[in-house]
Amino acid sequence: MRLPVSQRSLPGVFARAFAASALAALIVAVLAVGICTSPAASAQVAGSPSAFPVSITDDTGTTVVIPRPPARVVSLAPSNTEILFKAGLGDRVVGVTTACDYPEAARSLPKVGDYTISIEAVVAARPDLVVAVADLQMPVINKLRELGICVLAVNPKTVEDVFRAMEMIGQAGGNGPYARMIVENLKARMRVIDRAVATLDPSDRPPVFVEIWNDPLMTAGSGTFIDDLLSRAGARNIASDVPGWPQFSTEMVLARAPQFIILTCFNKAEVMARREWRRAPAVITGKVYEVHPDILVRPGPRLVEGLEVLAAIFHPELFR
Repeated sequence: MRLPVSQRSLPGVFARAFAASALAALIVAVLAVGICTSPAASAQVAGSPSAFPVSITDDTGTTVVIPRPPARVVSLAPSNTEILFKAGLGDRVVGVTTACDYPEAARSLPKVGDYTISIEAVVAARPDLVVAVADLQMPVINKLRELGICVLAVNPKTVEDVFRAMEMIGQAGGNGPYARMIVENLKARMRVIDRAVATLDPSDRPPVFVEIWNDPLMTAGSGTFIDDLLSRAGARNIASDVPGWPQFSTEMVLARAPQFIILTCFNKAEVMARREWRRAPAVITGKVYEVHPDILVRPGPRLVEGLEVLAAIFHPELFR
């Protein structure tokens, strides 16, 4: 059975689509945009107009100088849109992508593209600040910077990196203290999980298979948010010896005997009906769970929610 493609659920497809994105036709005339330069300047805590200009070295290694609190912000990725709203900057957002579906208020905002960004649409939004993803959008980032548009690029690889990105975006938008407060609250929620799973014996950490896609069968290996979350939630990823988003065979899954199976494509009935999989411990015991992919693979504040969901699945006795 081949499930419908959901690009939000497929980090590999997501990355390839961004990496292969064709730039829109060159702009003949650039509308007036917010000034953004890169000379060195001392970073200040942003919280009021008097705290500006703000100097931030982003994840491309570029020193981004923001001269004044940005009134118009464009987000080029769903994760950054979530961060902007969580940091109290949602009312400044004037452009997002079609994949930006959370929070609900983001759905109705003007679109500047999907997994291919329209340079014209970004320029037409007259942004004071564009927030992008370094790994996936460098051609777009470079073009916008050539046009004089202020771009802050983040590139989180771990949960801690997500927290740092939240603080960076909050500071860039003039809400640094509030963003730091949100981050501290998220860290406090994580510490509850950390303290609980710290009591576990290694033998109490169940082996888990996470199915990202079913045809071909794909999972999450080391260096992914899912691998990090599984470990933090008191489990063992059976694919942790393979980096990235590898393909797995049915034989490999069965040989590693997962006690839990996590599904991100909402296909539990299909998995339970697989004849060969009836030998998997998780299928035998019915420990097959559907979890929304956005809280596991989208590098934003809801990763902590994903951690809480996983921890409760694996160790309900610890989180009643």
